Amino acid sequence: MTYIRLSIVRPRRGEEKRVEELIRKLAEALATTEGCLGSYVLRPADESGELARIAMYENEGVAEKAANTQHIMSLRSELHLFTEPEQVERAFFSL
Repeated sequence: MTYIRLSIVRPRRGEEKRVEELIRKLAEALATTEGCLGSYVLRPADESGELARIAMYENEGVAEKAANTQHIMSLRSELHLFTEPEQVERAFFSL
């Protein structure tokens, strides 16, 4: 069963380019992990300023393993420094 993670962030004022750089690095790093089927950065159709990242995995186990690597945790920690606190993190299973 495919496992999907979705993150939506809003950059702090003046940090838009830094957040985009970090979220792209995060998506690229996750795309190379074993069991990742795809990892993408998304921009909304509206002017909210938010950015999203979606990653699809073979299962929840490989997603957890990828998320808990030192490199990914470091990128996520840095990303949190430049984003507003109301970040959305969701996970889904395919039907």
